[in-house]
Amino acid sequence: MNKLLGALSVLLLVGCGGSEADVAEGPVPDDATAEETGELSARVSSYVVLRKDLRRCVSPMCGGWWVRDVNRATVREVYVSGFDFKPSGLTDEVQVKVTEASDGEVVLRGRLGPTEPRFGTRPFVVAEAYRGMPGVSVGAGEVFSTVERALGVHCVTTPCPDLRARRLHSSDSTLLHGVEVSRAARASVDARWLKHRVTDRGAVVAARVVTRGRETVLDVGQVFMRLPEPLQSCPRLQLQQCPAGRTLSWARDESRCLMPTGCVRTVSCPQIRPYCEPGYTPVVWSGGPDACPRAACDPEWVTN
Repeated sequence: MNKLLGALSVLLLVGCGGSEADVAEGPVPDDATAEETGELSARVSSYVVLRKDLRRCVSPMCGGWWVRDVNRATVREVYVSGFDFKPSGLTDEVQVKVTEASDGEVVLRGRLGPTEPRFGTRPFVVAEAYRGMPGVSVGAGEVFSTVERALGVHCVTTPCPDLRARRLHSSDSTLLHGVEVSRAARASVDARWLKHRVTDRGAVVAARVVTRGRETVLDVGQVFMRLPEPLQSCPRLQLQQCPAGRTLSWARDESRCLMPTGCVRTVSCPQIRPYCEPGYTPVVWSGGPDACPRAACDPEWVTN
């Protein structure tokens, strides 16, 4: 009887538009087996990347997502019918930022949910969500990690390794002298903001460790920022009044907040039309010693 049901399940998947590759994924292992092999389970939280399931059939059998653990020796994908965001506490608006993202631009931390008795499918229970920079792909061989300040490191010479990269799903860590985000930043993206999210706001990165002279550097290829972004709102400011012939100048801080820097002499400024790549939107402000237009390209999912 079990063999007959298994055969019918395969026929149902093929009939719903599943390819041989989809069917070849096989059944989801039970949770005990999954934990022994380091695969996704319902008992232990994992970090996963996802891609949309484009097969056509009756929901929830198709139309969900394929998820797989990051940094695992195996690359087995598991089909999930949807996401349970309740443990994450994310609002409906933020949840849309997860489901609307392109394949490979989201990292989730969570576990498999309970099996639905009628269809045998499972949701993915989300504890945390991270969204990456639009149009940026994870390179071959890049490792998913988080970065933190290296507490307890006392240096008597420079350069000093004051950062630590922790590999996800592992106890391995590497002391770092610095972090580079240029590969993750498209044209006119605020690299200072991006780097701050990596070193001080718990972003997940796909990166490689490189040695440059005496320094060990994390060369970041993609930055996945924890949702919601920003984590805190900008402070309310009481603006100063500038005297005649002067105008207030601004600077963007590492959280993308505009902060006044003082009154500067009014000059004639050139008009700028910043170009931003698809998926990004221009942000313009008056800054510098002349209060002329400055601009940056922020991801649309951040500004919307």
